[in-house]
Amino acid sequence: MQSKAEHGEGLLSAKELYAEYSAAVLPVVVKDENGDPGIGSAFHVGSGSFVTARHVVEGMVDCCVEVDSFRHDHLPLQEALQDEKYSRFALLALQPYFHPDNEIDVAVFSIPSLSDLPRIPLGGHLDDWINDDQFVLNEVLVLGFPPIPLAKSNILVAARSQINAVVDLSVVKHVHFVVSTMARGGFSGGVVLSEWGVAMGMVTSSLLRSHVPEELGYMTVLSVEPILECLGEHGLLSPEDAELWDGLFDPKRP
Repeated sequence: MQSKAEHGEGLLSAKELYAEYSAAVLPVVVKDENGDPGIGSAFHVGSGSFVTARHVVEGMVDCCVEVDSFRHDHLPLQEALQDEKYSRFALLALQPYFHPDNEIDVAVFSIPSLSDLPRIPLGGHLDDWINDDQFVLNEVLVLGFPPIPLAKSNILVAARSQINAVVDLSVVKHVHFVVSTMARGGFSGGVVLSEWGVAMGMVTSSLLRSHVPEELGYMTVLSVEPILECLGEHGLLSPEDAELWDGLFDPKRP
């Protein structure tokens, strides 16, 4: 199903973006080798393919997405699901695949049973096409699962935000956006949506120098090119993206 923006219906408000795409964002629930829990976010880009931040899942011994009743309501009633008589929450195991460059904070995975969740289109702004004038001060919506103290469950948090800068970092390739939302654990892997109804990029790790957090007060967002590279490398591009890019992001083999 095409989004309003894909139908050419103009800019979308934050409320419209939330209504259209909130069911496409899921919490990623993990445990490390010591059994300590963690949480991040992931978003659906079509055909059961999901994107998250590499550091959310790398090295973890147990990785799942949590599907609640709101997201169940977006899925067709399947015989397999009827028999399980889901409670409010279901955990579905995932197998992450990583960007071939170890320095790029992108992972992808596939859960075909969730392919009917809304698809978040990836923007067409490759690194070489991005300039400050085009993006600075544009409004965006950040969606993710930062933990809320005392909450009984994982709750999707939506934050209106604004692009404050476009930066090239010294420590990693690819363009990053600096947006005005405060960086919080659990937002990692979450999606940042533009007014055009496409993903501007994904929330990644905070900017650090010598392991000391910078007093920036913002979060950084990795643009879409490395996301497309990772999806293409592992054969997980949606049919829409595969058609749009016509082989540009097919696996690069020697």
